[in-house]
Amino acid sequence: MDELDKRITCSSGHKRKKSFQGSFLQFLQDLDCKHLSVCTPDDIRRFLIWKDFSGKTTIHGVHCKHLGQKGEFDCFCPKRLASGTVEGVINQLVNIFDDNGFGRYWDIFSKSGNPACAPIVKEYLKLIREEQASAHVLPKQAKPIFLSKIKAMCSYIDREIKSPGLSLRERYILYRDRAWMKLQFFAGDRASDLSLVVAQEVKVLNDNSGLVFQHTFGKTLRGDKGKSNTFVIKKCDDLSICPVQGLLDYVNFCQVSTVDMSVGYLFRIVSEKGRVLDKAVNYSVMYERLRYYLSLLGIYEGETPHSFRSDCAVTMALSGAAENVDQAMKHIGWFGRTSAEYYSRIHTLVDAGSIALRLSQVANGSENIETVFKEQADYSSLVHVFNKE
Repeated sequence: MDELDKRITCSSGHKRKKSFQGSFLQFLQDLDCKHLSVCTPDDIRRFLIWKDFSGKTTIHGVHCKHLGQKGEFDCFCPKRLASGTVEGVINQLVNIFDDNGFGRYWDIFSKSGNPACAPIVKEYLKLIREEQASAHVLPKQAKPIFLSKIKAMCSYIDREIKSPGLSLRERYILYRDRAWMKLQFFAGDRASDLSLVVAQEVKVLNDNSGLVFQHTFGKTLRGDKGKSNTFVIKKCDDLSICPVQGLLDYVNFCQVSTVDMSVGYLFRIVSEKGRVLDKAVNYSVMYERLRYYLSLLGIYEGETPHSFRSDCAVTMALSGAAENVDQAMKHIGWFGRTSAEYYSRIHTLVDAGSIALRLSQVANGSENIETVFKEQADYSSLVHVFNKE
């Protein structure tokens, strides 16, 4: 029991939840010494407005020249929390009240239940969405990091690895980073999930043409029945970007350096003294490493580890590697079509690549289209069969 409780309380999700709840309770306490049992929907809205002051999404006015643009500008337009963030805050509030016995419903007549579920709170979220839609605020999407940049980083690492005078610690980090980036691009996996890969889950295909990864634990993999993410990585003719070769080179270096890679986490952190620890490298570490390489090469444009996943999806959509969204979902490990279509931009790419082109080509034959429509689809001008006249 103690071990189970320790796992719950030590998880990052539990810590974030406790921190958010503490912030909300402190807000209520400062608000006329209120607490959960007497909190009202208006108090929920006050909290949302208070949180809104920390927003980073600029809501440009209709006459602002920066309307629809992303970035920081010298204008006096207000900054707000993104509508998706507001929705997330409301969901957290709903869960706080639910966990404390208030359920997930607000009775407008008795004014009891879960105030975060009140219609007035839902109306607040609706207004926020409409305001940001009218300001042309587009949902944030990870900027794809294309193969050209990945090759540039890998080429840089290839040169650095051969440099004399490198410590074992520096050499290990280079081998690890190169393997991680190559694998991340071809797998399209969540950066945080890839960091949790253990050696025991990686298997080689019978014909030795590639590797199989079998994820059973990750951000969206929490032991649900029948839920796992299995994907195959094949060898590439171009060894400078080959994920299989990159991973094998990394493991071979570890073995030569007397680091046992037969069990435990595949991608690990290293101490300042150069000792490779049996702890998984996390998202923030790889984010800093990615930004370091891109900045050093002068090609950093705001990419994050999530950019690998985005580019994998876009590349599959444009190259024909995936014939449809379902195939992309299976390889990358998405369980919902919404995520797959959102990150792959499949609808935009299809429209730009084929539909828009075809539309531009029909201009010369538009008269024929009009004639066909009037003859076969527009029945408004036809005479009534039983017309007396």
